[in-house]
Amino acid sequence: MSFSDRERHLIRAAFAWGQITQQEGYTLSDLEIEKSVLFRRLLGGRPPLAFPPPLRHGFPWYDVIEGRSEHIVNASEASPECSIIAPDCNPGDICILIDGTFWRVVETIREQEEYVVEWGQYPMQWRLKKHWEVNYEMTQQLHSFRRNNPSTEVSFDHYLGQREYREFRIGDDQTVWLCEWQLSRISLSGWVWVGTVLPPIEDNLSTISEDALGPVILGKKGTDTGDAWLRIEQAERESRLVRLTGQHDYQLLTSASAAELKSLLHSLQEESGYVEVLDWCECRPLRRFSLPTQFVPPETLNLTGINYDLVPDNAYDQ
Repeated sequence: MSFSDRERHLIRAAFAWGQITQQEGYTLSDLEIEKSVLFRRLLGGRPPLAFPPPLRHGFPWYDVIEGRSEHIVNASEASPECSIIAPDCNPGDICILIDGTFWRVVETIREQEEYVVEWGQYPMQWRLKKHWEVNYEMTQQLHSFRRNNPSTEVSFDHYLGQREYREFRIGDDQTVWLCEWQLSRISLSGWVWVGTVLPPIEDNLSTISEDALGPVILGKKGTDTGDAWLRIEQAERESRLVRLTGQHDYQLLTSASAAELKSLLHSLQEESGYVEVLDWCECRPLRRFSLPTQFVPPETLNLTGINYDLVPDNAYDQ
């Protein structure tokens, strides 16, 4: 009996799905594989992540790990009460329910307004922030009512003080504000977690070129030429760099234009089957990965400018 390429691909995906779900403690059934987001991911040629992603409304949420998007979510009040049933949490940890799954709260910036949260084993953080937007339809309706009923006294003070009515506010100018929770990553993105984690780097690296954000190019300490690492992402104090192919003159690299650096990245993408990635923070390596070039987001290797502070500044303040 011989199988087509499509059948072999399907068998491999189903086998990998069975192994992963069994390791995570799930029972196997035809119904589960038909609905599985992981199985569709494997069929599409995307490998699994190193650790399970959080669930969102009961389904694996890969984009919150791998992507850069800002997400509109529903969130509960932060509390330690449910820490015993929250994944990867210790009893007493403060947790918050985000779209049906508990996340760890590692910092409370403003109670009931803004938090820094983490998920599972990923060394990543997200900002969960309540954002207020004017609801023009409700505002117009309120103004029309007051204009048509000038003698009617209306007060929302009693309702706004109740827990279930905290999702809207009315300003002094009778403007109606509605809130939404926004979840945005504030650390390096997680696309590297489809790769293989490598042992700590042995080379004694130092900064060859830097800017206000941190190191732009890393090279071997004490030499003028050698391996070079070029920054492709930045998030607060953490930098992500890729290893360029070949040996490089560090002086030429530091004087290279943005176009010349982009050409080096294009060569890396075209000529290399695998990319080596290094995460760096405060003059020391954090972690190192190797992954197939096709799994590197194209915009990353194009040095596209990325805005990591995705939370708008026009939040409503009382």
